[in-house]
Amino acid sequence: MKIFPRKDKTVRGLGNFYFGDYGEIPIGISQTRIDTNNLDKSKDTAHYHKKGTEFYFTIEGKAILEVEGNEIELNENQLAMVEPGEKHYVKRVIKNPFSVISICTTKDPDDKVIV
Repeated sequence: MKIFPRKDKTVRGLGNFYFGDYGEIPIGISQTRIDTNNLDKSKDTAHYHKKGTEFYFTIEGKAILEVEGNEIELNENQLAMVEPGEKHYVKRVIKNPFSVISICTTKDPDDKVIV
């Protein structure tokens, strides 16, 4: 067994989506919590991944994930998978606090393309 501490990184503000760098592991992973205190600052941007598959696991709350123009409701204990090339972003929070674990199968900085 091995424990991987997250490396520090400057983010855009509280609650913003941050795919943590855990050193030698080949994935990006983050936990984000959006509530009334950081709702205005917590804006995800539309993007896609060239090769990485991204998973969103909702811990609490409810939000809308837009994928290729289709709105998908993220509910508690639900896992959503976004495949490479699919444009997506968390469009809005419906029930807060909204807490999600996001995992991307690559952490290559050139994989994410903002649209």
